[in-house]
Amino acid sequence: MKHYLSFVFLIIQLVGLGQITNEYIQVEEKDKELLRNYLPDLEINASNAAYVKKWNRTKFYVKSVYDYSRISSAMLISFEDTLSQLNTSRSRNKYLKKANKRLKKEFGDEIKNMSITRGTFLMKMIYRNTGLTAYDIIRKYRGGGTAFWFQALCLVNGQDLKKTYDPENEDLLIEKAIEMIESGKMNYFKRVPMTKEAKKALKKKKKRKKRKKN
Repeated sequence: MKHYLSFVFLIIQLVGLGQITNEYIQVEEKDKELLRNYLPDLEINASNAAYVKKWNRTKFYVKSVYDYSRISSAMLISFEDTLSQLNTSRSRNKYLKKANKRLKKEFGDEIKNMSITRGTFLMKMIYRNTGLTAYDIIRKYRGGGTAFWFQALCLVNGQDLKKTYDPENEDLLIEKAIEMIESGKMNYFKRVPMTKEAKKALKKKKKRKKRKKN
């Protein structure tokens, strides 16, 4: 069952500024060009040097994947809604193949070409939006045995498919950055949806959010 999990595989495959800037914010080589374009938007608002470095680094990465997490999460949730209404394995498998093509059409190689750190932030933010880890998705659609071996492989390479999201402790700064974006206090790197499926999923998400408020 290869299905739309290729999207998850893209995530788990996540395998020039001057020297002073790179040391200051500690970004990966792949992300230097992105940082160069948006460096003026970074802020320093604390006295503790270690905290400032971590906070600026967190803001940079959250801003760089915010739209990716928003779009991909909306699409995954939309897929889950449809899958919950399908009763046969044949109909589910058929739909999953369509979902896979839709994700590939929307993102192409963008996610696959991300740095490891950007991919890690993206996985955390997808979990925040969907409640699903990469491990959960693989186990659900490919079985526990496959999920176990993928997890073992990733752990060897320093990755963890079971990574969740802890907004009150480990991921406090990520949560703070997201809240600033969603309250309009901080800009982020825009990535508009490219396909009608992604646009439809975002509209569906917006309607769901509106119903919850009412």
